[in-house]
Amino acid sequence: MSRMLRFIHAADLHLDSPLRGLQTLPDVLQERLEQGVFRAWDRLVDLAIQVEADAVLLSGDLHDSTHRSLRAVWRLERGMKRLSDKGIAVFIIHGNHDPLTEEDTWSWPSGVTVFGTDKPSCHLIYNRSGKPVAVVTGMSYGQKAVYDNIVMHYPEQPEHHAKEHQLQVVGSMDDGNVMPSSERLYRIGMLHGTVDGRAEHDPYAPCSRGDLIRKGYDYWALGHIHKREVIQEQPYIVYAGNIQGRHIKEKGAKGVYVVDVLEDGATELVFHPLDDVRWFDESLSLQMIETKQDLLEAMFALVEEVRGTDRLSCVRLTLTGSSELHTELKRGRLAIELEEAWREAERLRLEEGLDAVWPIQLRVHSQAVVDMAAWRESESFAGELIRMTDIVCESDDAVEELIQEALLTLGGNLKLQQWLGSQPVEVRRKWLEEALIVAVDMLQGEEQLT
Repeated sequence: MSRMLRFIHAADLHLDSPLRGLQTLPDVLQERLEQGVFRAWDRLVDLAIQVEADAVLLSGDLHDSTHRSLRAVWRLERGMKRLSDKGIAVFIIHGNHDPLTEEDTWSWPSGVTVFGTDKPSCHLIYNRSGKPVAVVTGMSYGQKAVYDNIVMHYPEQPEHHAKEHQLQVVGSMDDGNVMPSSERLYRIGMLHGTVDGRAEHDPYAPCSRGDLIRKGYDYWALGHIHKREVIQEQPYIVYAGNIQGRHIKEKGAKGVYVVDVLEDGATELVFHPLDDVRWFDESLSLQMIETKQDLLEAMFALVEEVRGTDRLSCVRLTLTGSSELHTELKRGRLAIELEEAWREAERLRLEEGLDAVWPIQLRVHSQAVVDMAAWRESESFAGELIRMTDIVCESDDAVEELIQEALLTLGGNLKLQQWLGSQPVEVRRKWLEEALIVAVDMLQGEEQLT
C-alpha cells in the first residue's frame, strides 16, 4: 500500500530552557548542555528534510516565556526557513509556556501556520503532488493557564471548515487543489493539554479520552506531557514527549514521531530520538562485589552499557544491596573516590574529542552485611533490640506510633509531613526494617555475638 501522507509530530521544544541538575562541569560539557535543545531542534529539521515529510506539527511550548530570547526565536526561524525552502508545511499551536499574545507575534516564513487563540481553526495539508490529503485542527493558548476543555469546540467535520478557510484565503483555485465538497480527509487534531488527568502536571485544557474519540479524528497530536506515550490506537492519541530532556526526571530517549498515513487510511508510527544530552537513572547491586577493585570495574562496565554515540549521557547512579563495603561507602571516602575516578576517565575521553558519560550524582543506598537471625538469638543489646522490634511489628498501630515518635522533629515541615502521611503501611514497615539494620550494623562494631 502506497503512502498518502507523512508528517512529523513534535512538541515541547522549550528552546533556551536551561538543563538542570549539573554543577562544576568542564567547559566543553557546559557548552554542550547550553546547546543541547538547539541541537535537538536542528536534528528535527534535518530529519524532516531527510524523510521528505509533507508537514511538521509542533504541539505547543516551543520555548519558555521566562527564558525566551532572540537567540531562541532566531534559531526557530532559521529552522522554519529550511523547512519552507523544501516545501514542508509547519503547523504550530502555542501552549502554557509560550502563550500567543500580541507582543509575541512573529513573522514566520511562508508555509508556517500558527493557530489562533479565539477558537479552533482548520487547515488543509497537501502532499507532494499538491493534493489535499488531510485536515489539521488546532488552537493556541492566549494565556499561561487554560482550564477549559477546549476540545469541545473542535469541529466534528473539519473538512467543511477548512474548505471555507481555503476559499476565503485563496479565492478561486485550480481544480486539482480544491477539495471535493463530499470528500473525507485524514483528520488530525493538535492539542496542548491533559488527557484523563496526569500526576505532577497542571491540568491545562483538560479532557478525557472519550472527548477526543467522539470528535471522529484519526490522529491526536498532543503536547504538554514530556513523557512520550501512545494512549490509544484507532484513533491514535499520542503524546510525542519533549525533544530534549532537561533534568534527571526527564530520563531516556527524547525525540519525535514520524507518522505515515497509507492510501487506505492506516497509520504507522516510528519514534526517532533527537536528544543531544540523555539522562539515565541507573542502579548497581553490590551483592556479589567483595573488593574495591571489583566495585570500580563493575561501575565502569555499567558506564559502557550506558554510553551512546553522538550524545552526552548524564547518569545518576545508586549503589544497592548488601556488601562488606557498605561501611566504607557510607562513612569513608570510597563513594567520593569512585566518582572522582569516573570523572577522570571521562575527562580523558573529552580530551580525545569523544562523547562522555558524566556522573551527576552517586547515591549510596546499600546495606551492611548483618546476620539478623544470629543476632536475634544472641544475649546482647542488639539481640534485645531486634526482639523488641519484632514485637512492635506485630501491630500496625504500634509501628505507626513508633514511626510518629521518630519523626516528631520533622513536624514543622508541612510538605514532608503530607508526603510521609501518604505512604502505605508496607513502605513504613520497610523504613523500620532498614532502620533496624543500620542500628544493628552500628552495634555490631561494639558487641560480639554470644
